Amino acid sequence: MHGLIFTELRKYVEARFDHATWEKLLDLAGQKHKLYMASTVYPDSDILALVTGACEMTGLPAGAVLEDFGEFIAPDLVEQYKFLVNPSWRLLDFLANTEETIHKIVRFHKGVTPPRLATTRVADDKIVITYTSMRKMCPLLKGIVKGAARYYKEEASVSESRCMLQGDSECVVTVQVASARSYAEPALHKSVSSS
Repeated sequence: MHGLIFTELRKYVEARFDHATWEKLLDLAGQKHKLYMASTVYPDSDILALVTGACEMTGLPAGAVLEDFGEFIAPDLVEQYKFLVNPSWRLLDFLANTEETIHKIVRFHKGVTPPRLATTRVADDKIVITYTSMRKMCPLLKGIVKGAARYYKEEASVSESRCMLQGDSECVVTVQVASARSYAEPALHKSVSSS
C-alpha cells in the first residue's frame, strides 16, 4: 500500500480526534512508534491492522470507517495529482479519467498497486465504475467519490449494485450528479479494461 494512504490516515485520525489517538491506534494495531512516509510502500497487512484497530476504538464497522476516511482524503488526493487533471474537468470527468491519468502514473512506483477502475459514461449525469482489487476496499472508493464531489462542489448520489464484499467478482458503483453541464466525451477514454 502506498505510503501516502498512511500519511493521510494519520492526518484523518488527528483531525477527527488528536495525536494521542493516532498513537493509541498504532499501539492497538501492533505498530507502536511506527513512522509512515508518503514515498514508501508498506504491506497491506499494516492498513488492515490499522482499520481493524479503528473499528475496535470507534465501534464502527470497517465499511463506515473506510468510507469516512475516503471522503476526508479525496480533496488532498485531487490536489496531490492536480498536475495530471485537466482544469476543465468536473466530477464525472475526473472519475472517468482516474485510471488512465492518476493510477497509470502511480503504478510506475515499484510495489504500488491501486485498484483497477473501469468506467462507462452512461449519461451526461451518470457514470458506472467497475472496481477490482484484492484488497476489497470498495467503501474507500465510495468515500473518495463523495469527497471528490464536495471538492468539485457538485451534489452526487453513489450506489453499489455489485460488491466483492458480498461475494461478487467485482464492485459496480454508479455515480449520478444532481445536474450536469452539456457533456463532451473526455479525450482519454470511455472505458478501461479491468484485466
